[in-house]
Amino acid sequence: MVVESVSPNGNVQAFVEQDDRVAYFYLWGGADSSFGTRSCWVRNLQPGYANPAQMAEAMQAGRAPMLDRSSCSHPQGARPLTAEHLRIVWFEEGDAAALLEGEEVLAVIPGWSGQSGFHGYARDCLRETPVAWPLACAFDVLSARIQQADAFWQSWDGGHNPWPPLQDALLNAYAPLGQHSNYYAIDGQQWPPKALLRFSVQDKVVLISAGVSLRPQPTVESYFEDPSPKRRTELAICLAPPFAENESVLTVASYISGQAGLPWAHFTWLGAGHTMPCDAFQGGPGREFSFVLLVSSPPGAPTLHMPSFRGDPVSLLWLVPITDSERLLAQEQGSVALMQRLW
Repeated sequence: MVVESVSPNGNVQAFVEQDDRVAYFYLWGGADSSFGTRSCWVRNLQPGYANPAQMAEAMQAGRAPMLDRSSCSHPQGARPLTAEHLRIVWFEEGDAAALLEGEEVLAVIPGWSGQSGFHGYARDCLRETPVAWPLACAFDVLSARIQQADAFWQSWDGGHNPWPPLQDALLNAYAPLGQHSNYYAIDGQQWPPKALLRFSVQDKVVLISAGVSLRPQPTVESYFEDPSPKRRTELAICLAPPFAENESVLTVASYISGQAGLPWAHFTWLGAGHTMPCDAFQGGPGREFSFVLLVSSPPGAPTLHMPSFRGDPVSLLWLVPITDSERLLAQEQGSVALMQRLW
């Protein structure tokens, strides 16, 4: 192992391994993680295979395969990688990373690695292969993402902490709710900072998060051509009596605190129309609200002008408690059909 790094979320390890033949870049989510292992060829250290079929033979034998000579920019092999010249830059989502040698990008394992036979991009790869694709085909987009991520991580240590400006912008956006009565820290004194604000609105209680939007959600770009409107979100709920009583409010606050880190813990994303299991509500017989529906603008919700952050708009998702049968309707007919029924 030449160099290694743990993701900002603490649940993925990045590392480079090389022997006397070849160097590979890996992301590993641990033995019990759904993330699995993702790998990308970086360079051959010996002359490449004369026949591409030898790659499959090496894989069947349990060895990390070299590239064939026609597929890489150094057919006779390149010098070994050395730790002092390498660094790993994590993407802001925490599920992807780039390997740099000085300022030169050697390899990238993006968030969409592992799909349709694709694993990662390598600078020295010349054509699409089972272990790497050419970095050149996506360099402009990936290079910008890497630079932005690098600047983001450095800002936390360089006196330009991005949290206070976003915190102020969110508090300003929540001003139509009045003055918050409580500000709960829900980050467990761990990075990144997150809070839950409590507002009293007539006989109701509104809970709304601040700080979830500091990080873009993973995997969104696999679902949308333009992921920007879906990447950053905050969570909110409005509680009417009897759930507006203090004990119930704290139970719901604890639930929302747990969901605030869900996308990065489980490599997924939260968006309008999604449903999530919920154990924070207990109604009368036959009215157990065992799920919540995420909604962008339920009837009666105030208009809050959410800020943008790092070029992305921040969306607000309201949690609407629903029953088992209501969730079944959403599964069978779609969330829009359920919303129409609820409203």
